[in-house]
Amino acid sequence: MVRLGYVIGVAVAGAAAVAGVALVRGRGVSGGARAVSDARAAMVRLGYEPIGEPTASFEGDQELAWALERAKPGPDGVSLARGEGGALRWRVVFPGGGETQVTIDGLVWSLRRPVPTAPGPDLFPSLARARVEAAVAQAVTDPAAWHLVRAQSWREGGHTWERAWFVGGSGPLPSGWRRELELEMVGSTVVSWRRLVHPFGIDLGVVTGRMAELRMLRRPAMLGLAILVVGVLVAGAEAVAYRETVAPLRGIAYGIVVVLAGGFAGDALTAAPLEGVVLAAVIAVMPAWTALPRSRLRFGPAAGVALAGLTLAGRAFILGAGGWVPVTSPVPADMGASRLLAESWVPALVEEPLLRGALPALAAPVVGWWGAALLAAPVGALLHPLPAVPLLSSIALELVLQAGLAIVARYAGVGGAVLARGTCEALVRRASFPVGSEFDRIALLGVAVGVVLLLWPRRRE
Repeated sequence: MVRLGYVIGVAVAGAAAVAGVALVRGRGVSGGARAVSDARAAMVRLGYEPIGEPTASFEGDQELAWALERAKPGPDGVSLARGEGGALRWRVVFPGGGETQVTIDGLVWSLRRPVPTAPGPDLFPSLARARVEAAVAQAVTDPAAWHLVRAQSWREGGHTWERAWFVGGSGPLPSGWRRELELEMVGSTVVSWRRLVHPFGIDLGVVTGRMAELRMLRRPAMLGLAILVVGVLVAGAEAVAYRETVAPLRGIAYGIVVVLAGGFAGDALTAAPLEGVVLAAVIAVMPAWTALPRSRLRFGPAAGVALAGLTLAGRAFILGAGGWVPVTSPVPADMGASRLLAESWVPALVEEPLLRGALPALAAPVVGWWGAALLAAPVGALLHPLPAVPLLSSIALELVLQAGLAIVARYAGVGGAVLARGTCEALVRRASFPVGSEFDRIALLGVAVGVVLLLWPRRRE
């Protein structure tokens, strides 16, 4: 019987590994290497040879990308966000001077080269307008669609500078959107240009309004967690007063892990210390809660892989059913590998002990285990929903995830729920970070831990 259980564990480990690799294969922000070559080529076309190896950093306008997807549902909106919409870009900076922004699909969005020592003869006022209008062809691929709306000139550094503003209509963008271009010349040489997109108010308003609604809905969830923390502190005081078994050292160690993880996520001076103190208290008084299921870590990561697949499939189902949910992943503040690790595991380390440990421990004597799980599900669902249309679809998807985590916690304990949540978050968030094996390994870290735990021979095997 034990050997049969081990065989099942091996099968689950293999299935989880295959599914995890399939979920991260080909996902991530692409175009980094292409952006460098496109930026260098654009500089060369302006007569400047960049010096040194540039640095490329990803940046994006999350609301703009989602507004484009909302205005043109399906692949067209995603393509616009990666190209003509300019929502997702690589910033390329050359050490010898020169900076360029290139969209994921290779459109040079903005450029500034060093001012040449010999920029050519100054333009005569009678010829300046025609030369500036002709120069727009160096910045856009459809110059006939752009027309000059305003221009100015001034003297600086012994040369005449020209700055012009062009409007290109909506072009391939959704109806009501507007494209603009600002171009600068010194002498007879183009030295910079910058493209802008002005979204249609309704399209952007739907996204920003939905995000504001979600921030408002998050407040009762945070209030629920605050009430839960108060209950934990009361339970801890009662456990100490009645000399029940507590684990202060384990709680302190867990709190330190939370603080370190929050530091990687950029919360070292804000939320991380408070979260560390709260989680230290929760873990310390856990031994007093004997009704909690014992942690069985082995199947936690495999359950996380299943939940990640369910989450991605749920988003596809919403789109297929005529609703809208963002396809472009949220743009993180930092594209480092440590950021992916922290953003994936901090929610698991912080929320799961509260929602799957503290709340059931406090509420189960009154409403039972599954009743406590029903109380935890809406709290967890309101913490991280995406701005979908209709909003209920996003909340329903989060409720499904919370129900799955409740089942994991019931049969694999709080530890299993933490591993499942962290693994799920890492696989889902993988698409927000650049393509590369380094990020793939971090996304698959939970899967690897699960495979080791499942393949590790148990006693009597």
